[in-house]
Amino acid sequence: MALSTAAALAKLFGQYLLQPIPFTLTFLLPLLFRLIARKYIWLTLPLTALAEVLLNWDSFCYYEARSLALLFTLTQLAAMAVFVWILQAAAKTPGKRPVSHRG
Repeated sequence: MALSTAAALAKLFGQYLLQPIPFTLTFLLPLLFRLIARKYIWLTLPLTALAEVLLNWDSFCYYEARSLALLFTLTQLAAMAVFVWILQAAAKTPGKRPVSHRG
């Protein structure tokens, strides 16, 4: 029973993250910040939290949907934090240096 509930929640979170606006905020915004200003990539987390609250204001204000909206937003931010952490780790790993040929 608990496994099927966890699988259903994981499927719901996956479907939510693949919608256009959450996908853009979760994955494309950090990539854009990484290309433009790597130093400020962690600012994407509070920007996304603010955007989610503004976009889902009705869900946060309605007492029956508040907990579900909060759960989805926190899950999105957790997935985004992992993605940003992976981007930061990929930027810090040293690549192979080219071999210089001296004639």
